[in-house]
Amino acid sequence: MKNILKIFVLGAALSFTACSESDALINQVLDTVDTESGAVLRTIVDFPDLVTVTNPANNVINSTIEVQQGNGSFVPDFKEVNVYVQVYNDQDLIDPLLTDDGVDIGEQAWTTFPASDFALSSNGLPRADISLVIQDVADLYAAAGATPGVPSFMAVRFEIVMNDGRTFSANDVGATISGGIYFNSPFLFKVIFLPI
Repeated sequence: MKNILKIFVLGAALSFTACSESDALINQVLDTVDTESGAVLRTIVDFPDLVTVTNPANNVINSTIEVQQGNGSFVPDFKEVNVYVQVYNDQDLIDPLLTDDGVDIGEQAWTTFPASDFALSSNGLPRADISLVIQDVADLYAAAGATPGVPSFMAVRFEIVMNDGRTFSANDVGATISGGIYFNSPFLFKVIFLPI
């Protein structure tokens, strides 16, 4: 009987200590991490590897995108999705295309998809079929006085603008979000660009 009483007292003591809050560093980090904000832009239809200006087989990027808010709400509170493009001379996206005068014109605004373009899909998240016309990129760079070489490389970057003014894009996500199997939300795509 004494052994049963000892086991009971020991079990009760362990249960009280197991329930106490730990001061370990990981618990301090988890207490300060914001898991409620943010948004991801999931790419449902992949981008092509190669685009051209004139070939009808690949002169438009057709894709499907889906917005999911970090707090788990099924109707994300977003205003629009902006698309930007920058053309580079190298596939590593280090050497940007310069104007004919040697000026770096940087990233260019390509188009905007307002929230009204999105419809709730079967999974309850807003989804939109998008088309990005490659001639528009050639026109943007021609207007800036830049002549892309053959081949060039496009960096296509998406940005979600929330109704409260916050924005989320490629610099706001880690590897789990940008390249993970579930989220697949890189916000940035590299495409070989033949301006012919």
